[in-house]
Amino acid sequence: MSIRQLRTLVAIADGGSFNAAAQRLYITQSAVSMQMKALEVDMRAKLFDRASRPPVLNARGWRLVDEARQIIERYDALRLLASTSTAGLTGSLRLGVIPSVATHLLPQTLSRLRADHASLRIQVQSGLSPELAFKVESKALDVAIVTELERLDPAIVFEPISKEELKVVIHNDLARGSIADLLRAHPFIRFDPAMGVGRLIDATLRERRMPVNDFMEFDSIETMVRMVKLKLGVAIIPVGLFSFGSADELRSIPFNPPVHRRIGVVARRGMIDAPTVRAVTDAFEFFATASRTAAQVRSRKKQ
Repeated sequence: MSIRQLRTLVAIADGGSFNAAAQRLYITQSAVSMQMKALEVDMRAKLFDRASRPPVLNARGWRLVDEARQIIERYDALRLLASTSTAGLTGSLRLGVIPSVATHLLPQTLSRLRADHASLRIQVQSGLSPELAFKVESKALDVAIVTELERLDPAIVFEPISKEELKVVIHNDLARGSIADLLRAHPFIRFDPAMGVGRLIDATLRERRMPVNDFMEFDSIETMVRMVKLKLGVAIIPVGLFSFGSADELRSIPFNPPVHRRIGVVARRGMIDAPTVRAVTDAFEFFATASRTAAQVRSRKKQ
């Protein structure tokens, strides 16, 4: 049995056929067939129902697929560990980030990683949390920074790195009454509901039976805050990574009880403790903590 055979077995399971696996692995279909026959000899068991055309995995084959995934993950993690040098990490890492993290944490995190691990090449792409989690699951990404999702595939894990409180933000000149009063009286500037934080806000409003007057929809905290500064409406945003700076004209009002969103790392189970993934996680967590602490200090000074 070889790791190549196990990768081919998993590719058949994911693609649905020998032909699909061959295309994914850039080999011929006959090579796929030969590898699977050799694997069946090693396992001393039939893994496919060859009475079907094309052959399909039988129950024993599917059980082996689950174990093969774990073996492949551990093998890849060991290869990363072996490539680690005392002078810093090497190799490449595919990283996904949600837009708010790309704006407020990514630049300083990449700068630190480059200083500590000059030979580590990091490829970055931005996206929404469900999309990034799917890419981690399908191995299109190695790790992603996302808003915590309600459901995750068993093959991947979530490790929190930061917690942000959701607050109602409105111009001081308009801040009269309760949160419910403000949401009824003023146009609501909402997050795109496709975003994790947008879904969390919508769920909070439903649970607390707070109707709103939809006005605008954005995927950028900065844009929403600019709209609020111009007295165009009221918004609910996560406060922590984002700083209002010297925006004394704005008031942020917490929910009671408070509502939080958690940001964290998603990676495949066998990769979460790989040195490259751990280095990225630690760097993001460091700057998230620093950003949150600075925001708390500014808030106390304004009180």
